[in-house]
Amino acid sequence: MLEYVLDSVWTVADEIYVIFNHDPNLKLVESIAPFGVKIVVDKASSSLVSNMVKGFKASRSEHCFAVPENVPFIKPNVAFALFEAARGYDAAIPRWSNGKVEPLLAVYRKKSFLRVAQEDFVTAPDSILDNLYAVRFVSIEDELKPLDPDLSSFFTVRSKEDVGRAKSIALTGRKRSK
Repeated sequence: MLEYVLDSVWTVADEIYVIFNHDPNLKLVESIAPFGVKIVVDKASSSLVSNMVKGFKASRSEHCFAVPENVPFIKPNVAFALFEAARGYDAAIPRWSNGKVEPLLAVYRKKSFLRVAQEDFVTAPDSILDNLYAVRFVSIEDELKPLDPDLSSFFTVRSKEDVGRAKSIALTGRKRSK
């Protein structure tokens, strides 16, 4: 799945950091090396926020794109749209029409994120949003769906059944691109 994420993101991002909470195996390292990925290992990592902090601290970019490996079908144009939406803001966060937000698939201004994320009360990405000054919520249905009609960018693999669906999506995508 990580290779799918990297395949989409490398065309949009200047730097890519993959954060592991364990030493990755050689086969995985070899498979992601062609993407120019920098690997950060944080065995003491206790949360998603601490992983994001490690990656953002390593980055030299003003804006950082957070994307978990279990969202394998992020479209490059969706990532680019989030970067564009973040201009002049502390974050560009996708939001569904029901109000649910996607803070783990978002672009953050590095300096603002790090300022807030290092506070003691921050335990989850949602709590960061509450403490950023200027957040641009990007409508998934109105702004991102035209770029990704199937909304596959927001498909999350959480179970064995999802892995099966992901394989089916991947095969369908390959057939369409031929």
